[in-house]
Amino acid sequence: MNKKKKITTVIVAMAMFCMMSISALAATNVVVSLPKDQAWTTKKDVTRTGNYSYIEASCDSVYPTSGNDNFSKIQSRVVNSSGTLIMKKDYVVLKEGEGYEELPIKDGYLSLKTVYIQFRGNTSSAAEAVVNYRGK
Repeated sequence: MNKKKKITTVIVAMAMFCMMSISALAATNVVVSLPKDQAWTTKKDVTRTGNYSYIEASCDSVYPTSGNDNFSKIQSRVVNSSGTLIMKKDYVVLKEGEGYEELPIKDGYLSLKTVYIQFRGNTSSAAEAVVNYRGK
């Protein structure tokens, strides 16, 4: 009986550790201010395992800083610590409420454990967005 308790305790502890490790790679419900004229936001760090060739991001909502809410998309990209684009594409469009999209990383940068994500509006107007992103 005592041996079963120890095994159960170890299994529960390992499960909790795994859950915490996975959540450490993610940022959820982050509010970002999207500057006018489609300027990129300040970069936010994303920790990766290095086991995947992409990170993921999603947009829960996007809304203007003033006026009518007719926004539904934002753009996102991945850069390195010096701000160099390291994605296979110039940017990925994130649609409001449509779940995670993959942001593919170029082959020469796959070993980076920390990359940086940036966002911008899909129009020249300033906006706010609620985003999620996670390393893979």
